[in-house]
Amino acid sequence: MDFGDIGRTVMRAMQQGRVGFSVQQVNAVDEHSDVLYSECLARLVELDGSVITAGEFMLPLEAFGYAPHLDRHIVNLAFDWLSSNPCGSLGCNISTGNFSSREHWALLYDELYRHRSLAPRLVLEVTESAPMALLSGVAALIQDVRKLGYRVAVDDFGTGFSTPEALFSMDVDLVKIDAFFARLNTGRDAHRLLHHMVGLVSCAAPTIVVEGIETYDQLALAKAVGATHVQGYLLSEPSLAPIYLGPATTVVTSRLM
Repeated sequence: MDFGDIGRTVMRAMQQGRVGFSVQQVNAVDEHSDVLYSECLARLVELDGSVITAGEFMLPLEAFGYAPHLDRHIVNLAFDWLSSNPCGSLGCNISTGNFSSREHWALLYDELYRHRSLAPRLVLEVTESAPMALLSGVAALIQDVRKLGYRVAVDDFGTGFSTPEALFSMDVDLVKIDAFFARLNTGRDAHRLLHHMVGLVSCAAPTIVVEGIETYDQLALAKAVGATHVQGYLLSEPSLAPIYLGPATTVVTSRLM
């Protein structure tokens, strides 16, 4: 199946209510039971019941400009879930495709404005699938969202298109350091590199999340270099099957803190 076919398959699955989300918690580095929020991870349920993770279909969606459609779908599911779970907080990925198209941005902003009463409990994670420096007005658009009460995070910082220039051009609340830096071989070099990364991003945001924490050594390293929070399989392993597909097709109900 080529990229175009995959993109159309995902779009059709969204229309049929077969795209939902599982969650992975973002935990405080000191008090592991203190959950900042839970990130929504897109899941597609095939007609035969098998489940496909977002990692298997995001590249085709981005290549054909479908990513903003998925973003809005997951955001709307998150709003529905938050309305029914007053103690929960969620995070949703927002691709840069939303900023490069006036139409996509208007549709997303309308949804965010309409549900602004839920803004304090939703984090918008900006994923840099395109160079942020090439997208005009991104900082102003992000500021508009923050004025509604939403927190904004820069996701996967340190890899791909993310640069200090892009980071410091925006006012954000969180920075998530890519899992690559936690998974380096242990030793002085790994410690020094992550220490410098945390020091850099601490100048841009008060909350620093190290992603990809899978071992206690990685957790200890994140704490030692000054991260405030961590995310990864060690403390929170997301289910393969979605916990939420929408009001009519919920597979499993879950109460998140």
